[in-house]
Amino acid sequence: MSFNKKIKYLFNNPIQIFRIDNFLNDDLYEKINFYFPKINNELSIDQNFGKYTLDPENIIFENDNQKNVITELEKIIFSNDFFNFFTRKFYLKNVAAQKNINRKIKYLRIPKVFSYNQRANKLLFSEISVKYSFSFIKNNGGIVPHVDSQRKYLSLMLYFPDKDTCENYGTTFFDSKISNHSNTHLDKKELKNFKENNKILFKTPFISNCLFGFIRNDYSWHSVEPKNIFDNFVRKSININFMLKN
Repeated sequence: MSFNKKIKYLFNNPIQIFRIDNFLNDDLYEKINFYFPKINNELSIDQNFGKYTLDPENIIFENDNQKNVITELEKIIFSNDFFNFFTRKFYLKNVAAQKNINRKIKYLRIPKVFSYNQRANKLLFSEISVKYSFSFIKNNGGIVPHVDSQRKYLSLMLYFPDKDTCENYGTTFFDSKISNHSNTHLDKKELKNFKENNKILFKTPFISNCLFGFIRNDYSWHSVEPKNIFDNFVRKSININFMLKN
């Protein structure tokens, strides 16, 4: 099973943002959408701002068809082709995106798939694991501005909209000169001040089968802004993360 590799670069500074249209085969995408794991409807908007993340190892499969579809997806995500494509495409871009000199040096190491059984020379190689999760955000929920963990090498987001009316429920990126090395999440007072003093750089449209991605640095501020679509609406996405292990 393959994936589309035609990248459209959207922004270079202060955040490297890109997209790939028609990322998956249409048939597979529609199957994933149909068999997307279900959320607990009792989850309150007050719990984690209405956001819930489901890791694949915690899925209780409804039937074999659902399991087979998820397996098809994992064959792509965990393939050498997938890893090599993204790490090679963004190797130099990732180095250039880092404002911290120590991180630049660290990112100059050669990317290698992390393995517990065969550890690499940490001076020569960046050991990277690929992880993914199913993300749910209930109506009027969101994620406050943050820059992501220091170990995040690359972030990929694939959306699964149920309605045309939710296109503006994408990810918002900010043009900010505030460094957030430790990935501090803003409290309510800080949030108000941040939005008053930092402009929106770009908002991804929440559309079908379009992969959006970005490179983490100390200025890669992004959020999901709350939207009122309808009472029982749930914003669904698959988030794929390349994580540094050393």
